[in-house]
Amino acid sequence: MAVKRLALGACVFACAGRAWAVDGEITSDTTTQFYDVRSPNGTPILMRTRLTTTLGIAAYDLIDRTAEPGQELQPDLTFRARMRYDADYGADPNEETPTSTDRFVPGFSRGAVDLMYAYVEGRRFVKGVIGFKIGRQYVTDALGWWSFDGGLLRITTPAFFALEGYGGLEVRGGMPLSGSLGRWEADGVWRGDRSGMDPTQYPSFQQADVAPAMGFALETTGVTWLHGRLTYRRVYNTGDSIVSQFANGDLSPVTYSGTRISQEKLGYAASVNFGKVGGANMGFVYDFYSNTTANVWATADVYVGKKVIASLDYDYFRPTYDADSIWNFFAMYPMNDVGARILWDVTPKLSVTAGGHVRAFEEQTQTDIALGTPSTIRSVDAIQGVIPQYTFNGGGTLSARYRRRDTLLAMNASANVGTEGDRVGGDV
Repeated sequence: MAVKRLALGACVFACAGRAWAVDGEITSDTTTQFYDVRSPNGTPILMRTRLTTTLGIAAYDLIDRTAEPGQELQPDLTFRARMRYDADYGADPNEETPTSTDRFVPGFSRGAVDLMYAYVEGRRFVKGVIGFKIGRQYVTDALGWWSFDGGLLRITTPAFFALEGYGGLEVRGGMPLSGSLGRWEADGVWRGDRSGMDPTQYPSFQQADVAPAMGFALETTGVTWLHGRLTYRRVYNTGDSIVSQFANGDLSPVTYSGTRISQEKLGYAASVNFGKVGGANMGFVYDFYSNTTANVWATADVYVGKKVIASLDYDYFRPTYDADSIWNFFAMYPMNDVGARILWDVTPKLSVTAGGHVRAFEEQTQTDIALGTPSTIRSVDAIQGVIPQYTFNGGGTLSARYRRRDTLLAMNASANVGTEGDRVGGDV
């Protein structure tokens, strides 16, 4: 018997394959909130007891790398995933019950689960040229945060630029097996899961369907003083969409179907480092469906000595929506923000930041056509006697940070004032 055991052990050692270590990581955080919203007579309207927790896992070095100088330049494979549980135990159960017509809120869940991302990432394959991601992932660039299920391929060239292409399905809330809240889909359409709802109940709440998407980007690499990224994205709507937001008497809601544009945008962002002088950031976003520039921004930082940074900001924002949204029918006017900030490191432990800003709202004002002139009335609006005018608001911020060993003390105060009302607040 002992001879058999010894022979078996020798076989195991002789036949053992090559093994390598995999580094793993598990992270989690939990927050809770308790609050209610009351009517003027004191009766609670909304009672909330919220618990939000996230669980993240990661596994590194999924493929073997030789332990020798330069291994950081070898190909590597990584898996990352994060899930969020966002529960509201204080909400009325009828708020998620379709048969409770007086309390039901379409799309609401007392225990929403969101698979934020789960993907396999490869880097530096084919002599460092090829990188890829497969699974649910985020794209963050000039077009904002966005999430999709699919694949991304990145080609890094020796000519100081990288080409990136991706495609798949946009992550939308209410999809079967989606496990997502659809946080990053375009605004303007109320979508979700209509399971259990009567066809005539809340026709404006539309059933979510798959949304094919594609995009590409051109990005600088290997240049220390400049980083730029040009990005393009197109998303399609599928399934049915309602023609009217309102019930149509005894008839079923009128819908249209087919593959159609949801959003199509082009964006560019760049940051420049001028060494000891300062730096600058700038960018824009163009919306092809709305045929308009949706966002323009620019920031300039000047290093005034070793302890003071002075900054000047400009931001132009014009709202855009999903192509299925009724909001595309209405006039959309932009906002212009101009601000200035100063950061002062008083001591190595104490820093103070102060800033001010002015916001200009462009809005339409109905007036007598006789009061306007061809130079002040837009050609499109002249028929209705509409003259765009500006409303100005302003405000400021003040904050301080004090760091000492493992202690951080912070103070923030802000004020925004305007013709529509004022808001002042702070925290310590």
